[in-house]
Amino acid sequence: QARLCFSPAMRHAFISSVAFATSACKHNHHHLSHREPLHMAASFRRTSKNKAMMGSSSSEPSSSSPSPAANDADLTSKMADLDLSKIEKFAHKRGDALFGYIEQCQVNAAATSPGNDDDGPPVPCFGNFLDAGTGSHSLRWIASIVHRERLLADLASREGPSSPVSAAAPRLSMKSYTAITADETMRRRVLQEARELGVEDRGDIIIGNWKEGVRSNERGELEFVAPTVDSDRKDNNDGNGNAKKALLEGQVFDTILADYLVGAVDGFSPYFQDQIFQRLTHHLAPGGRMYVIGLQPVPDSVSGDANVFCKITKVRDACILLADHRCYREYPLDWIERHVRRAGLNVVESRTYPIRYNHGTMLRQINVGRSKLKLFTSKGMAKEMGKVLDDLEKESLEVTERQPGGRITLGFDYVVVAERPKE
Repeated sequence: QARLCFSPAMRHAFISSVAFATSACKHNHHHLSHREPLHMAASFRRTSKNKAMMGSSSSEPSSSSPSPAANDADLTSKMADLDLSKIEKFAHKRGDALFGYIEQCQVNAAATSPGNDDDGPPVPCFGNFLDAGTGSHSLRWIASIVHRERLLADLASREGPSSPVSAAAPRLSMKSYTAITADETMRRRVLQEARELGVEDRGDIIIGNWKEGVRSNERGELEFVAPTVDSDRKDNNDGNGNAKKALLEGQVFDTILADYLVGAVDGFSPYFQDQIFQRLTHHLAPGGRMYVIGLQPVPDSVSGDANVFCKITKVRDACILLADHRCYREYPLDWIERHVRRAGLNVVESRTYPIRYNHGTMLRQINVGRSKLKLFTSKGMAKEMGKVLDDLEKESLEVTERQPGGRITLGFDYVVVAERPKE
């Protein structure tokens, strides 16, 4: 069930956003960006302290402390100086197809929720929000929720009174955010995004792995590992005979986003895909929603010009494996829906979005393969594979030049909307 959040601060463009929060490779329905496998992290830690949620000290401020009015003025000035050009597209209803759909689902759910006695119109709210596999794209979307009032005001200012209201994205809010990544490089990248977008101190960015601190029992159900249990299992202890602490143990969220997370699991926690939804459901409040974004696996081959992309993905993955790295593994829509239900969630609805690839998009996948050549143990094999990649670049250019609009259509992204039953 969607929560409705009300706050006087929501009525102000800069201070309206209370604290809130899927792989640098998140993409919209026109582009596919390969999420390069990275090494699995062994621990987790917070990189911000959710200062906006912490509140102030109970002690009285000293006489030298700035007045609340001065603090508000300083905050407003800082917010006004932020460059939000990276996230302004989210102010448009059609700025991002996948997240736009998620927003509309949340608005629709809020419309059927019980009313609130507070003054002013209700603002649909994601509540306490978990980005279970964060990346630059999902973090930017989260920032757009934090700054939604300002983005909408800027949009109205740019396009003028003649701009149709229906073209603007809906008003939404979040109470808090927690963003998870299993890779230190990604953590640094996302943290830098958070700083640049003025949301670093509005939530937590944590490095961790969903597989740590849990195990399967005889019934195949996940259970949390006691601090001194499983000392003989190398995959779940810290090397000193102590079980690793489970990520976010004891924390519950109103909304969970799994943005291309399942496809990334094989790169960090192989063979854990069938349990990831059970693991996440443990943190979802009764009546809460989970939004799952994924990519339908690229087929081995298809008829026609689109087959060039099938060949590119196979060669790219071969390069990744020959470099001794793990490939990500995508799962089809029906697999996701089955396992979401097995985790005890109800599938509310699903939607698919066809993907259109231009030459630049395909070239990025080819360049992923090229980036692995230097890691091959055989220089001769690297040289020959480089020739194969060169041929694919030429073929992909020829294919796209023949297409109307310079794009081929192959496969689709999908969004699954799931809900935990009320207890």
